Amino acid sequence: MCSDKVIAYITEGFPGVMTFLEREIAGLIQRGWYVSVFALHKEYPVHYAAELDHNLVDTHYCLNRNLFSVKMLRSHLKILFHLPKVYLQSILFMLRAYGSSWYSLSRAIYAFMKAGYFYDTARSLGVEHLHAHFAGRTVDVAIFLSKFLDVGFSFTGHSNDVTGNYPLLQEKINLASFVVAENKRALKAINSYIPSNSYSVDAHIVHPGVDTRFFKPNPGTKSDAPTLISVTRLVASKGLDDLVRACSMLRDMGREFRCDIVGDGPVYQQLQNQIRNERLEEHVTLYGTLSSIDIVQLLAKAWIFVLPCVRISGGQGDHPGKFVSVLEDGIPSSIVEAMAVGLPVVTTDVGSLPEIVENSVNGIVISERDSDGLSKALLQLIDDSLLRDKLGRQARKLIVSDFDTAVCTNVLSSLMSRAINNRRVV
Repeated sequence: MCSDKVIAYITEGFPGVMTFLEREIAGLIQRGWYVSVFALHKEYPVHYAAELDHNLVDTHYCLNRNLFSVKMLRSHLKILFHLPKVYLQSILFMLRAYGSSWYSLSRAIYAFMKAGYFYDTARSLGVEHLHAHFAGRTVDVAIFLSKFLDVGFSFTGHSNDVTGNYPLLQEKINLASFVVAENKRALKAINSYIPSNSYSVDAHIVHPGVDTRFFKPNPGTKSDAPTLISVTRLVASKGLDDLVRACSMLRDMGREFRCDIVGDGPVYQQLQNQIRNERLEEHVTLYGTLSSIDIVQLLAKAWIFVLPCVRISGGQGDHPGKFVSVLEDGIPSSIVEAMAVGLPVVTTDVGSLPEIVENSVNGIVISERDSDGLSKALLQLIDDSLLRDKLGRQARKLIVSDFDTAVCTNVLSSLMSRAINNRRVV
């Protein structure tokens, strides 16, 4: 197939845990783009963004087992035969740009091989632009595939991937047609790498969008009992141990309530043990991973959304401490979803969270690692229905105006069109 407005996304697994990415792709398709996805891993067993029709997305995989396959060899030989100069220049670029350490070079070889694997499919589709999320190996793949195809690429920086000290971030930004930031903090970090007199690359904010027709208030389904909810990946930086401690305080006050925690991750067992040790089984439930269809039903029943994120020193998970000295959250999709449903949010003054949750306007912002302050904020909202309704209405208003998928993809679509047209002119 070959048509106008053809773009490709380089992703990790697809469909996957990054629901904002799937919604962004769906929004671009609605705007007339033909979108292919080139995924480095297989799809996840749970389709988190279950409200979307994944059949609309043309997805191609290069799994790790394909790295030494016959198809991989054929793909690279084909590029070498038809584009010998480009292929050899790409190898020289890889050695020059990534050769300073084995860490960088090994990642570059991985990206180079997978880019070559995708080349023939991308060329036959007529791909004119590439986009990736997070400034990691998906951008490495985009760089090499853009060289093979002679097209531009862009990427979205979220938080620690651009605020940290990752190698080659400067080069990735300078090579891109444009760079997107999820939030103001990421934008500031990206702009620090772009010279003030640069005309070759610029950066723009595109928020993680949500379909406000799917995530919408449903007052008739509210639980009779006060219900708290937290939806997130279960990692240390989300501060869920503080939430469990706050729940223990509410229980000790004799308050009736429920707390639903949705998600999975490394601290699942730790939280389960904490709930058991605090004898909170009747109040706090760990649901594990759920699809968006199930999540929106739980959000509709809830009174308050809670995400007491904390700063983590020395990295976490995919962010090693040698590159990220302090790990902080960007704008979690789960907060965007909850606010779209009209829930007041209780969160902390960490990272980019105050950019979306404004204290006493659409939620309550407290200091990190303050279980006592968290319990007081929750108690205030539980006891004050007028305040809950006021904050919830303002939360929904913000999401509709600035975070609706249609609004966000309109900006991204314009940036992609401009990048493609600029290359056509050249």
